[in-house]
Amino acid sequence: MPFLSTSNNPWLNDAVEGISTQNIYVDPDVSGGQALTDAVSGVVPGDGSIAVVVLPADAARDTPYNTYILEQLKAGASQKTVIVAVGDDLQAASATIGDDALRIANENESSGGSLQDQLVETVQEISAETPTSPGGGDAGAGGAVIPLVIGGVVLVAAAVTTFGLIARRRRAPAVSTDPVPAGIRLRVNRLRELRADYAAVPGSPVAAETAAGIDALASHVEQLFIRLDAKAGEDQSVLAEAEYSDKLARLVAALDRDYLLDLLTRPDLWDAPDERIAEVREALSSVTTQIVDNIKQVNARKGLLFQVSLDSLIGRSELRDWERQFNQRSGD
Repeated sequence: MPFLSTSNNPWLNDAVEGISTQNIYVDPDVSGGQALTDAVSGVVPGDGSIAVVVLPADAARDTPYNTYILEQLKAGASQKTVIVAVGDDLQAASATIGDDALRIANENESSGGSLQDQLVETVQEISAETPTSPGGGDAGAGGAVIPLVIGGVVLVAAAVTTFGLIARRRRAPAVSTDPVPAGIRLRVNRLRELRADYAAVPGSPVAAETAAGIDALASHVEQLFIRLDAKAGEDQSVLAEAEYSDKLARLVAALDRDYLLDLLTRPDLWDAPDERIAEVREALSSVTTQIVDNIKQVNARKGLLFQVSLDSLIGRSELRDWERQFNQRSGD
């Protein structure tokens, strides 16, 4: 099992241990945990292919980035697919269906139903998408005869499943070929949501410029990972993901409605508003410039260089809990 950096997160420690012996782990701090366990137990496959973890929102409070808990659980799980709910944030990762797992989880999270309904639907949809492992079942008594008896049923079930998959993919095309890592995609999506907020501010040239800057940043992030996927090795893509998961989450926190947007619309309620605004705008510009440089490095088949720090943002006490803020806002 890979080394897991979970020692400072008791919820994650318990979850890793929990799914090592069972397929469902609901933390005792989760309200209505028994009902969740009962509901999910009725749909989780018995073949050990899917693990479901439900943790309280506090479990993500000190994690370094949004998908950290999911990645740690996936790294330590024997199950090929891990579905995790941290508070009301639903995520999934799968070695068998790839990015489709996160897509399914995100779609169900935005459905507006209860967490129980979202989890059940996510398990069912991922189960339907997951290829059946041959020979995975137990023949039981009279195993040589049973296949002859149930063969017709298996054929019918396979046909129904295939039809269901085709219908689902026609309704919602999969994005399994997205070269942008799931955690980065979450940040890009949030940036685009914020871009609309800034564009809607009336009579503010700074807000308009910020909207344009956010749009450029989101586009360049996508271009970087598209080109890394096409032209560079996996190690460079992983390196870029590690670099920008942190930096983009910090930027999202600084650009969010309760910081820069509030500074622009209500500067009278802040101390040193001009200084704070300049810090965030400089951070946005610096990260964008570095990403453009990285794209040029990829085009030239050179290794990626990272030289930008966001120390000015880190120094602000209001932004030190930047990742928790990003986690909360990503579900808006």
